[in-house]
Amino acid sequence: MSVFNNTAEKHPDRGWAFLEQGAVALAYMVVAALIVAGIWKLFGAKDAATEVTSLQTMMSNGVALKTGNGYDFSSGASMTGFLIQKGGAPSGFTVHGTASSGTATLTNSYGGQVVMAPVANSNGYNNGFSVTTQSVTQAGCIDIATRMASAGSASSMAINSTDFSSGQVSSEAIGQACTADSGRTGNNTLVFTHNG
Repeated sequence: MSVFNNTAEKHPDRGWAFLEQGAVALAYMVVAALIVAGIWKLFGAKDAATEVTSLQTMMSNGVALKTGNGYDFSSGASMTGFLIQKGGAPSGFTVHGTASSGTATLTNSYGGQVVMAPVANSNGYNNGFSVTTQSVTQAGCIDIATRMASAGSASSMAINSTDFSSGQVSSEAIGQACTADSGRTGNNTLVFTHNG
């Protein structure tokens, strides 16, 4: 008769091994990184949309500053300060200084300076004005320039040193004019001009 020996060695269940726990932790980190990247991308898109709305508001409010003497300001600092003092600064821009002083300044959602300045014609008459926004990221530059060009909000536009006076700007030309960022800091300056 055979005897069944039930004393075979049993291996107790010891739970997950270190390798399995590491794989789960890695999966959590990948998911968290994707979520953070998505949120970062949304904030970048929000900045560009805020910037376009703010620039269009500044262009509209700038037209209202014209008097019988044209845009009779001596500098961009005085014109920007007066716009802020009058309550014409867009809510998407940050006011620095006392708004009622006439010397306050503006920064955009990228942290760059925003200046509205009178533009003289060939006779020296300030018949127009420009709005300059600085430190714009490359993606923001492309998005803002494309939207402003398609909206027809300005008579002309310049990106860095490239002038687009005709008003007709291709997406390819905008992409070539906008420069790469330095880390997280944008290097682009956009100038929108209104004549008349």
